[in-house]
Amino acid sequence: MVFDAANKAGGVHGKQLELVILDSRGDPKESVLIAEKFVSDPDIIAEIGDFSSSSCMAAAPVYEKANMTQLSPTSSHMDFTTKGKNMFRVVTTQGIEGPFNARWAVTDLGKKRIASIYINNDWGVDANKFFVQEAEKLGAEMVAQEAFVPGEKDFAAILTKLKRLKPDLIYLPAFYADAAAILNQAKRMHFETTIMAPGSLFSEKTIELGGKAVEGILVAANYFNTDPRPAALAFNKAYMAAYNKQPNMFAALAYDAAGLIVAALEVAGLDDRSKVRPALEGLKGYEGATGGISYANGHDPEKELLKITIKDGKWVVFNQ
Repeated sequence: MVFDAANKAGGVHGKQLELVILDSRGDPKESVLIAEKFVSDPDIIAEIGDFSSSSCMAAAPVYEKANMTQLSPTSSHMDFTTKGKNMFRVVTTQGIEGPFNARWAVTDLGKKRIASIYINNDWGVDANKFFVQEAEKLGAEMVAQEAFVPGEKDFAAILTKLKRLKPDLIYLPAFYADAAAILNQAKRMHFETTIMAPGSLFSEKTIELGGKAVEGILVAANYFNTDPRPAALAFNKAYMAAYNKQPNMFAALAYDAAGLIVAALEVAGLDDRSKVRPALEGLKGYEGATGGISYANGHDPEKELLKITIKDGKWVVFNQ
């Protein structure tokens, strides 16, 4: 959407932009190979991606050595932007989202006995850590912290243990396929408790795969389609016109990443990769679909988070 709009308006400095897309499959090793391919192509001036923190951090040294901007819509691991001066993100970090969710769980909802089930990768460990630290600081007891390996299918042992411990809430740093499997298995075991998760689960796929098992799940999001801000309304309208469906948070984050790159290229031009980073850092008053974004004080934008939930099979704003 962003690149098409820029090209229809005459491009950047009179040149048309091309979006080159390769699929890392969420594999850090594949992300490194893609990074090496991108930096070796003199026509590629900046990179948007990867989706996962593990893939972003694996590829970061390649982009840093080439002095190419790496702008991830969704990498929320705290260490990503410390990998070099060319790493930027659009999403809120786990250092902000984890404590936000902990305050929601403990202070707002009064949950005192909490368990977590988290994916055992860079992002999952980070997401769990920052939630747990804040929850314990607020006086909650973490009765269990259970990690699972990516691709795990059988969660019976973890769920049996947690059912016996009777937590008031389970925090679930995972992606929709794993979360749906976990919660469907919990439902078959007649194990019910409050479920909270990072924005990683804000997807129609969570509902599609989870069905009744994900009803009532609590999630923090960087964007929701009822956001009344003008930039968010404009994005939602354009997305609906283009795709005839409601955008999710990941669409909005990707839209903002592309918009930031185009805005930076308007300043930096298209001839020198090294000029993209200072151009991004110098952007002022950028209003995206997910809120105002500035890199003047660092490459981790601070944003407000929204509380959402699944009610009657639909994502809605959470009203306590």
